[in-house]
Amino acid sequence: MPRDVTDFFEQYREAFNRLDGDAIADLYCVPSGIVSDRGLTAWQSREPIAENMVALCALYRSNGYKRASFEPSHFIAQGADFAVADIVWTIEREADAEPWHFHTTYNLRRTADGWRVVLCTAYEEKRLNA
Repeated sequence: MPRDVTDFFEQYREAFNRLDGDAIADLYCVPSGIVSDRGLTAWQSREPIAENMVALCALYRSNGYKRASFEPSHFIAQGADFAVADIVWTIEREADAEPWHFHTTYNLRRTADGWRVVLCTAYEEKRLNA
């Protein structure tokens, strides 16, 4: 994976490690979306992205989120301004709780502000409290 894309995911990880939903939302394009086993959610403005990320951070916090780490699994460059990255995430949790391990795929677009997520595919993350 190119260094600038790794840098992007380091920034993304650090926003999650601060449980800062607004900072995470800043790393998404408008419009953008997420797809999972629950279907597609399309965000047409920044507000619902931030609401989703703040809620996700609250859920992570209530489930003992400690910190995240990642490893690139697959990377496909699509010209100079688009890419697909499949990332292996590990979420460490407090109180010796079992860590979470899952893959997520990101369709990325290079913008004037750097790489941003256009579509997140949460194909392996299990629902919390399920």
